[in-house]
Amino acid sequence: MLPGVQFEKSAEGSLCFIIDDISDELKTVIRERLSEICNGAAKASRNSVLYSYQKTLNTFFQKFDPKSPDIQKGMIGELLTHVLFLHYEDGFRAASPYFNMEEDSIKKGFDLVLHHKATSEIWFVEVKAGECGLETSINKLGSLLSLAKNGLKTALSSDRNTLWQNAVNGASLVINDTGLKTQVETLLESYNEKALSGGSISTDYNAVLVAVCFSGTQAFATGAEFDARHQTQKGMNEFKDLMSIALQKNTIQRVIDFLRSEIDDV
Repeated sequence: MLPGVQFEKSAEGSLCFIIDDISDELKTVIRERLSEICNGAAKASRNSVLYSYQKTLNTFFQKFDPKSPDIQKGMIGELLTHVLFLHYEDGFRAASPYFNMEEDSIKKGFDLVLHHKATSEIWFVEVKAGECGLETSINKLGSLLSLAKNGLKTALSSDRNTLWQNAVNGASLVINDTGLKTQVETLLESYNEKALSGGSISTDYNAVLVAVCFSGTQAFATGAEFDARHQTQKGMNEFKDLMSIALQKNTIQRVIDFLRSEIDDV
């Protein structure tokens, strides 16, 4: 457990994170994991200045600063998902990098691809983020969850070669172990072949839907409230298996300020 982070996990597969504070312990996790998250473990392990914490921060803001506020919310939400999910759920490993492989463009593929260590199954992740405004937190989380579901369902049913090839290429960048890399690439390539033949449907795949809500003055939703929304989505049986993640914080600015301050401090 990390100080400053509340965490609830239901038996039905929903995870609810509330970030009360960017604590020293959370800062340490970000510092230790940022290069691996953004560049992939294979690159981060090379100890090159190209993939240093400082260089990674600079590259992040080169991508972040020109974007619209809505896209920035999504970028921070996706980064927090990488950090918190992989810290708390260590049975999974990332099989895709946070940074897009096309210079500074919006990622053309899945937000995150995960490999489950015990089962060797692949899970595909879609992240949607936004501010509550006048909506309650649970209603905003519910609408973001639906957006994530619809986006991922469309992607998993797509026959776009670039979508699936980006997943294959991402795994080759991220995974260090040669045998595991081959195993994951082969599995993703089989999905690519199925998609190209027109046989790809969302019910063949495991999904993780992530709703990131910056609540402002609204009260945070409870884990039980979010689990009810998750169970509604799970009951639709639109994926092989489904996990849902709520990630809540009052504002986005504290996260941005911390990351920007690190450029000066490291």
